[in-house]
Amino acid sequence: MAFLNMFSRDKDQPTAPTADDRLSLVLSYQRSEIDEAKLKQFRIRLIELCDDFGFDVVGQVEVRPQSRGGDRTTVLCASIPVRVKQKN
Repeated sequence: MAFLNMFSRDKDQPTAPTADDRLSLVLSYQRSEIDEAKLKQFRIRLIELCDDFGFDVVGQVEVRPQSRGGDRTTVLCASIPVRVKQKN
């Protein structure tokens, strides 16, 4: 349903929380000092691992670096929509 909503005229108006989320994402990428190519490789490896452990990835894999305050640590948060593979 979300996919169809992308093309409809009744898109939700941007909200302050949406703008905050987008700004937070941009800032976290800038602060993390992690190369975008490495994040892309990491995303690919996660998909391979899901396959190895019997899951089908059924949507977009997101990996978000999040900086933590004082200790300059980066936390990678991954969102991987999966479904258990069907046995044949």
